[in-house]
Order: sequence, then structure tokens, then C-alpha cells
Amino acid sequence: MIWKEKMPAPVRDMKFAEYATAREERPVAVDCALGTNPLGSPGYVNEILGSGRLPDPSGYPGDDLPFRRALSDSWGRIFSPEDVVIGTGSIGLIITLARTFCTEGCAVLGVTPQFPDGPMHFQLAGASYRSVDLLPPDFTLRTKLIVEAMTGEESIVYIDRPHNPTGQVPPLEDMAVLAKECENRGALMIVDEAYGDFIPDEESTLNLDQQCVIVLRSFSKGRGLAGIRAGYCVIRNGEALNYVRKVAPPFAVSSMALELGAASLLDREYIRRSRETVREVKDRVLQIISDTPGVTAAKTDPGIPILLVSMDEDGADLYERLMEQGIRTEAGDCFEGLGGGSARLRVPGPEQIEVFERLWKRAFKTV
Repeated sequence: MIWKEKMPAPVRDMKFAEYATAREERPVAVDCALGTNPLGSPGYVNEILGSGRLPDPSGYPGDDLPFRRALSDSWGRIFSPEDVVIGTGSIGLIITLARTFCTEGCAVLGVTPQFPDGPMHFQLAGASYRSVDLLPPDFTLRTKLIVEAMTGEESIVYIDRPHNPTGQVPPLEDMAVLAKECENRGALMIVDEAYGDFIPDEESTLNLDQQCVIVLRSFSKGRGLAGIRAGYCVIRNGEALNYVRKVAPPFAVSSMALELGAASLLDREYIRRSRETVREVKDRVLQIISDTPGVTAAKTDPGIPILLVSMDEDGADLYERLMEQGIRTEAGDCFEGLGGGSARLRVPGPEQIEVFERLWKRAFKTV
């Protein structure tokens, strides 16, 4: 099998932890798995789909400059349209960044647990990956520990903010310190803000103007548009930006995605309702968890729709226990550093919280 001998060793040999939900065929009563918006899609989506004014799909997408200008305008022009690269969600952009900046000899520093696709694709591109362990039961993410772990050999420091799977949001001033350290050491700081629409705009790392900072954003979470597969990254370093544009695939975002994505930038009310609803529902979910003996939630921000839940019981399988009652989550085994006793839970929609509470209590026999 010559093809197998000649393929990249990391692709051939790396262990792949597929999301448990990808294999799940049992009935689901309450879906708390993938990080979609618990409110569903915005109301204007159906209006646009029924308007008859969608682009003709027979042609390639046009120039994305108007979309990049709209993004810049929506952020009060704190970055330029020329600083923006668009792609198929934050995951697609992570793959592009990995192909651009990672090869054998490249070192990446992150934390564990963390969104698995980032570390995976950096390593698939040939980089080594080292992480700072977040310790149970709180799994507190302290950027100071990342700074202390830096050796000067890192090409990239990668961090989710808001953090996936816990939903923590390290303070912006701490991120500024980390960015300064990366700048001084010649490393890029890649910040995945896939859940960033759930934090106030003034708290985004987009507000940091260091040349080393690359920020990823998605339309899948706070904007309720996971199905259009669109995202963007902001790169203020012109040299790095040129390298990324060389690698990024052309026509990565469809004409329909550009249309719906641009419309979402005008709908501030949907973002406001999403943030408000998530806070209300998450407060109730955290109360339900705190009333459950032997179950704890890691440190988390009250406005982020995901959280990490763990059981104290040895050999526990939290995913299975909840799935048996019809509550689907993401199993802890999908995240490096976690096991079956943990699960990432996205808060349910407000119309499902009563069912969630009833099934949760049934799962832990607290009723």
C-alpha cells in the first residue's frame, strides 16, 4: 500500500476522537449537544428565503469585499476590511491557519481540555502541541499559567475564549498581557471566539491591536446560522495575512451564506435576546446541577451557553446516563484530558427547560 506509506504520518497515526453525537441514533428529547443557538435561527432568515431575492446559485460567489466592509462597519471599524479572511466557520479557518503556519518543528501551546479541532489540525499539519492542564473540579483557566509555561520556542499560542467546554471568559486585560508576551517572543496568538457573540463587543479580543493577535469568529452560535457554515478571522499583521490568503481556498463561503451573514449583522435585537435568554436558562440549569448530589459544574460565565459537568462517581459515564433519558450532550472523552465522567452541555432552549429538568432528575433519581 504505497499510498499509505507516503501519506503524512500525523494523519495516519493520530488518534481521532469523533463527537459521540455523530454516532448517536437513539431518540433525543432535549438536544444539549452541538453549540448552536438555543433560540434557533433568526426570524429574518425565513423572510429572505421566501423573498425570491437570493443569489443565483449557478454562478460563483462574487467579490466578498462588501461583506468584509459590512463586518468592519459592524465593529465600528476597529479593524479594516482588508484585515478580514472569511471561511467555512471557525473550524474551516483553523484548518487554513494550520496549513499556513504549522509544519514539522512548529510548536503550539494551549490548554487542556480545549476545543479539540484546533490542537488536532495543528498536529495534523506537523506541529507539536503542548498544553497547560486545567485542574478539576473548577477547571479554572488562568492566562498567567500560560505565560509561565511559555519557553520562547512557541510559534503559536491557541486559546478558546469563551472557553470550550467550560464556558469561561478570561478577562480582556489578562488576554492583553498574554498577547504582549506573544508579541515579545515572536509567537502568534490565535483566539477562537466561536462563542464570542455571547459576550459584550467591548470585551472581545478584537479590541486588542497587537500585530500577533488573530481572532476567529463564527456565525454558528450567537447568530443562529450554523447551517450556512460561515466565519471570519481578523489578522492585522500584513505579512501573516498575505500568507493566509495564499493558502485559504477561493470561494470558501457561498453566495447564500454571504447574504444571510450580512443580514445577521443588522439584527442586533436577535443578539440581545440570545444573550438575555441564555443567562436566564443557564441560571436555572446551574441551579438544577447544584441541587444534584455528586455532580459539579466547572467554573463558567453566566452568559455563555455551554458548561462542563462532571460526576464524582468512579467509572461513571455521564453521556450515557443522560442519553438514556433523552438528553443529548457531548461526551467528555471527546476532549483531551476529560473522561466519561464529564460532559459538555449546551443549555436547552427556553421552551425545553421544564422537560430538561424532569429528565435530569429522573437520570439522577432525585424525584
